[in-house]
Amino acid sequence: MDSFIVILLFSLISLVCSANRNPGHLKPLGSVGNLVLIKELQREFPTASQLFTYHVAKSEPSLSRQVLNDNKNFSLWQTDEQLLEHVYGLADTKIQVEAFIARQRHRIPMTFDAFLQRYKKEPLMFADNIPKVLQKYLVVPKPLQCDAALEIFQSAILIINGINASPLLLNEEYDHFHCILRGHKKMVLINMIKYPDVRKIVIPEKKQQQEPPMNPDRVDFDQFPALADVEYHVANLTSGDCIFIPSSWTFQERSLEHTFSIIYNVKHRRALNIDGKELNECADYDSTFTLDQIDWSVERQPQSFKDLIMNLINTNVVGFEKWREYFSKHLSHDLASDSEASAIFEEFYDIIDVDGDGQVTKKEVEQINGAHQHHITDILYEMVKVINTKRDAKTSKPVENNGEEQSIENEDQIQSSHDQSEL
Repeated sequence: MDSFIVILLFSLISLVCSANRNPGHLKPLGSVGNLVLIKELQREFPTASQLFTYHVAKSEPSLSRQVLNDNKNFSLWQTDEQLLEHVYGLADTKIQVEAFIARQRHRIPMTFDAFLQRYKKEPLMFADNIPKVLQKYLVVPKPLQCDAALEIFQSAILIINGINASPLLLNEEYDHFHCILRGHKKMVLINMIKYPDVRKIVIPEKKQQQEPPMNPDRVDFDQFPALADVEYHVANLTSGDCIFIPSSWTFQERSLEHTFSIIYNVKHRRALNIDGKELNECADYDSTFTLDQIDWSVERQPQSFKDLIMNLINTNVVGFEKWREYFSKHLSHDLASDSEASAIFEEFYDIIDVDGDGQVTKKEVEQINGAHQHHITDILYEMVKVINTKRDAKTSKPVENNGEEQSIENEDQIQSSHDQSEL
């Protein structure tokens, strides 16, 4: 009996000590620990110069409170009924919706009206390019109205979702504004540039899945001790707020209400090289400059991303090795002997191989659209940039430039598909 009491006391002492060491143990991610409040602006965005020379360049988030409230059509977004009543053609607009069935994600077609009737009662989410009929009701954010910024404005994505009991963990390759038109979100941000090892824990690669994975509602610091020493940037977003999230930051979002959000993506690599003088010469803010005035047309694209990869499928090029060989010829560069470029290509292949069986099918390609297409084409573009940078470093002789010219042309073709509204 005495030995039992001793063991019990020892166990209780161990539990108390463990709790003292890790106050956030078995609590939601970012709820306890080294919490950092994000710098706030009231009813204004950072200027174009501040955005690109500080927030993008130094990878610093920014929070703009109530910055959307003065927009002419802001009130239109506050109820589903107002949208359907005032936006002509919206009800019959055909969209693709994410449906979560038995822990599996499926894309199903329906009209916008049908989605608005169902998303509050069923596990449905819309996340895609903003339908054309809605674009004229959204003003381009002030720092993105600058001509220099418009050139690297990647896409605008509308997200509509219900209350999510479990938080979503996301990782973006773009610098972006996350704006709330309606609803309430709690967000936790982690700088993965500062904590690269943590990224593998929070969002593991397909080939590095933990068993069991991290539970963001009950973080086990014994299993993942690295999470105890991380700075968590936290924010509560309500209707009218916009947060700037730098590239390579992972963020967790929990929707506390039915929420309408807009994501404004900016091409990170090109944003780093933007001309500071042009930013200082930006025109005054235009409250009538809406998204429908931006040229999102496909006609200006010489070759679509879909044409490129569908050609592989139609000619029975099967498997990672064959695809890498094809792209090596297409880019005049041996990807197999270049570990950096090959790693980027592997990331691209893993994304389009949706079921992870090692083969890409026509059905899988057709499932890639909306926000996903931009991520994929951006990966290919970055791979080509890596290749050309290495080629430039090896030679400066213009007479030996034939291969480079071909690759630059291919780079332009891949880059051109970034702005397509469809694959």
